[in-house]
Amino acid sequence: MKFAAKLSCAMMLVLAAALSAGGCMLLYGDFSDRLAETSTQNEVQHSLLCYTLEGELLAFYSRGDAVTETALAEAGSQLAAAAPESCTIGVWQIGGDTVYSDLPGGLSADAVPGGQMLYYRDGGSVYAVYATDLLGDARLLSAFDVTPLYQARSRSVWRFLGMEAVVLLGAALVTTLLSRRMTRPLELLTRASGEIAAGAYDRRTAQPGSDEVAALSRSFDEMAAAVQDKVEQLELSVQQRDDFMGAFTHELKTPMTSIIGYADILRSMQVDPAEQKEAAGAIFHEAKRLETLSRKLLQLMRLAEEPVELTPVPLAPLFAQVAMSTLPACRAAGVRLRVPATDRAVMADADLLTDLLCNLVTNAVKASAPGQTVRLLSGGSPRGVLVGVADAGCGIPPEALARVTEPFYMVDKSRARKNGGSGIGLALCQRIAEAHNAHLSIRSQVDRGTVVTVLLQAAHSPGKEETR
Repeated sequence: MKFAAKLSCAMMLVLAAALSAGGCMLLYGDFSDRLAETSTQNEVQHSLLCYTLEGELLAFYSRGDAVTETALAEAGSQLAAAAPESCTIGVWQIGGDTVYSDLPGGLSADAVPGGQMLYYRDGGSVYAVYATDLLGDARLLSAFDVTPLYQARSRSVWRFLGMEAVVLLGAALVTTLLSRRMTRPLELLTRASGEIAAGAYDRRTAQPGSDEVAALSRSFDEMAAAVQDKVEQLELSVQQRDDFMGAFTHELKTPMTSIIGYADILRSMQVDPAEQKEAAGAIFHEAKRLETLSRKLLQLMRLAEEPVELTPVPLAPLFAQVAMSTLPACRAAGVRLRVPATDRAVMADADLLTDLLCNLVTNAVKASAPGQTVRLLSGGSPRGVLVGVADAGCGIPPEALARVTEPFYMVDKSRARKNGGSGIGLALCQRIAEAHNAHLSIRSQVDRGTVVTVLLQAAHSPGKEETR
C-alpha cells in the first residue's frame, strides 16, 4: 500500500473514531438528560396518584366503612381515568389478588418492590414502573410509557450515522486529495532517486517551501550534488589515469624505439666513425630522457608518500643556485636570466623549492625566443612571499591552462619532445607547491608570455628588495 493510501486510512480511522466517540457522548448525554427529566415528571405523577388513592382510602376509614375489594377496584378505576394518557395503573392488596389493573401484560404485584422503580419492556414498548405501598395493605403500581424517548434516541442514532457516513465520505475524498498533494514531493524524491541510481546524476527536485518535506528536498539535492561531484571526480580520476598510462607508455616507447634501433645498427652493421658517433649520441640523448623521466616520476611518488619538513630558507642563495643550475640551458637557447636581489626568506624545503624554480626556468627558456629574458620573481604580500618565474615567450592557450599541471600533458607535443620535454615538469611543480601548503598560479597570454607564481609562508618580516 502506498504511503498516501496509508495516510488517508489513518486519518479516516482517527476521524471515524473521534466522530463516533463524540456522537455517542452527545447522544447518550442528551438521552440521559431527557430520561432524567421525564423520570422526575413521572415520579411526581406517581406521587399524585398515590396521594389521590390514599385520600380515597382515608375517606373510607373516616366514615368507618371497610375497604373492600370492590371499593378498592372502584377507586382504582376512577384513578385510572384521572391518570395521564401515558400512564397505566394497577392496584393490589398486599398478599392478595389483583383488585384493578390496566398494566401491560406480565406485570404483577411483586414485579416491583415497594418504593422502587424499574424499566419494563413489553414487545417494542418500554415502561417506567413505580410501586408504592399504601394504607390498608394496598399497593399501587403505575407504568409510564417512555417508548417515545427510546424511539427518539433511535432516530437520533440513525440520523447521526447517516451524517457520519456523509462526513466520512467527504472527508475520505478530501484526505485522499490532500494526502496525494502532501506526498507528491515524496514521489518526486522517489523518481529522482531512481533516475540518479540509473545514472542521471544531474537530476534535482528543487521543492519550494520551508516545511520538513522542502528541507528533505534540499538535503536530497545537496546529496545528489555531492554524489555528482564525486562521480565526476572519479570519472576525471579514471580519465587522468588512462591519460597518464597512455602518455607514460608513449614516453617510454619513443626513446626505447630510438635506442633499440640505433643499438641494432651498431650491433649488426659495420658503420663508419661518423655514423657510429651519431648513433651513440642518439642513444645517449634518449637514455638521458629516460633517466630524467624516471627521476621526476620517482620524485612525484616521494612527494605523495613522504611529508615535507619546512625550514627558513633565504631566497638570495637559493636564486643563485637556480641561476647556476639553469645557466647551460639559458646559454644554449640564447636567453638571459634576470635574478632579483632580495633579503627575503621563506618557510620551505630548499631542495624542493630549487627543483620547482629550476623546472619553471627550464620551461620558460624552452618557450622563449633567442634574445628574450626570463625573470625570477620575489615579492611581498600580506599573506606571505610570492616566488615565481616570468617569461615573454609563446604563452599557453586559455583552453590548455587547466590541464598543464597534469602529468604528461603537453601543449605542443612535437616542440616539447624536440626540446627534451616529457610533460612532467609542471605536474612536479604543482606537487611541490602542494607539499608547501601552497598552490601554483599560472597566468598566460598567447605570444605575450607566462607568469607562474607560488605564495609561500614568510620566515621573517621581509626587508626592502633591491631590484625586481
